[in-house]
Amino acid sequence: MTDVLGYKKKQDEQTMIKTDTGRRKKEQFIENLREGDVVNDFFAVKLKNPPRIYKRGTWFSIVATDKTGEIGVKFWGGDNKDRVKRLYDSFKVGDVVQIRLGSVEIYEETPQISINETTGGMRRCSPSEYDVSDFIPSLEEDRIANLFEMVKAEVASLKNQQLRSLLELFFADKDFVKDYTHAPSAITHHHNYVGGNLEHTVGVIRLCNNICEMYPGIDRDLVIAGAILHDIGKLKEYRTTAAIDKTDEGNFIGHIVIGEHWVREKSALLREKGKPFDEKLEQYLCHLILSHHGKYEFGSPRMPKIVEAVVLHAADMMDSQVKNYIQTIEEGKKASDEDWGFIWDSNLGRRRIMFLGEYETS
Repeated sequence: MTDVLGYKKKQDEQTMIKTDTGRRKKEQFIENLREGDVVNDFFAVKLKNPPRIYKRGTWFSIVATDKTGEIGVKFWGGDNKDRVKRLYDSFKVGDVVQIRLGSVEIYEETPQISINETTGGMRRCSPSEYDVSDFIPSLEEDRIANLFEMVKAEVASLKNQQLRSLLELFFADKDFVKDYTHAPSAITHHHNYVGGNLEHTVGVIRLCNNICEMYPGIDRDLVIAGAILHDIGKLKEYRTTAAIDKTDEGNFIGHIVIGEHWVREKSALLREKGKPFDEKLEQYLCHLILSHHGKYEFGSPRMPKIVEAVVLHAADMMDSQVKNYIQTIEEGKKASDEDWGFIWDSNLGRRRIMFLGEYETS
């Protein structure tokens, strides 16, 4: 039987980290990390990559986040594969981990944190040890309130009483409103922060209004109702803890189909309450939701078949792509002081050169 009291640390064994007592705020934020820094702080787990073998043992990697950005973390273990696997299995996406004696290095022109099992460590933290606001970027509550007032003004502007009644039914649910105003729009691509989906929705609404003004004959009420509801499935697709992650429903079904089902449920409820809701109008509205990604390869179950669906897809694509580019450039500027940098392009799935410097057009 092993003598626990007389146990001595074996060579290459992971350094154990004692649990902190009490809640504390982060001190080392990702945007401020520089090459050579020693890291001792909390980080949220955004992604996990399984353990793999290398010439000196077993390693795994994660993507760590806080409210200022994200960074890759590599844990280099020794030849005890089971011990590394146990550490990897001890936390999941959305958890907060404490890193001790990690080292900031530059790999392929990008900062990363490297942890050596013999000198540093990592452990899962209890929610009582950290403040969630350190990890999830969020719009200010005043900004969220102002954006939601814009949405409500658009609802009030609709001339189609049936569409207005449907939207009012959604927004009469306080839990729905809370989720609608605070949901993120993505994990990584665009508007990936608390309140992001509301901001994206308002952006799509504004673009739709502009397009409807330019082209006579478009059913503005249908387009605006579609814009307001097009991403409601994301309220059930994502969950926000210390990181943004997908729910099982999000992975199995996806926000487009979730949203379409939700509209049909509310339409049926209106009819049960004795209020009319035309079946053709329901079909048109559901079609807008099902086709708003525009192409099958973009995840749309249907391609746009009416002009209002084309308008919604174009507005959704423009707002998401422009915001994604702005966020990509902002992240690139955090990592480099140079005018040009090789930045990861999520649309291309590879790095490409982007201009990061300041420029004037006058």
